[in-house]
Amino acid sequence: MKKYQQLAQQITEQIGLGVWLPGDRLPSLREQVVSSGMSFMTVSHAYQLLESQGRIIARPQSGYYVAPQPIKQRQPEPPAQVTRDESVDINTYIFEVLQASRQASMLPFASAFPDPRLFPLPQLNRSLAQVSKTATAMSVIENLPPGNDELRHAIARRYALQGMNISPDE
Repeated sequence: MKKYQQLAQQITEQIGLGVWLPGDRLPSLREQVVSSGMSFMTVSHAYQLLESQGRIIARPQSGYYVAPQPIKQRQPEPPAQVTRDESVDINTYIFEVLQASRQASMLPFASAFPDPRLFPLPQLNRSLAQVSKTATAMSVIENLPPGNDELRHAIARRYALQGMNISPDE
């Protein structure tokens, strides 16, 4: 496979993963040359191939954009299988470890939570007070998992510029 075809395939995969959404502006030819390390002609040829396939659209004096995708009909998902209840044995050792982690002398290296004594509480209190004055009802829940859509897409694009195909959903 030629280099321009490899680049076109990479961008197609990124579009498929949702890194680039319909209407998103792709990196300019020059930006793509720098990030991919390929020649200007190779990148230009890849973009022309994608344009001929209808995957991207060139807008004069503006750049290349992801073309609108046809609406896909979703197949109905099969109903979930109902299984029997299984007995679960809870080991008391787990509770002993959790209880011990509350002791100040313990350093829980396996914990995903940092020691609260390391928090910059005065700065956090100021920030929370400021946010509580301006927060709306929806702003409280808009960034719940899986996270902010714009941030996840920006991260995926950042990876894409480094040649990595990472879906915003990962």
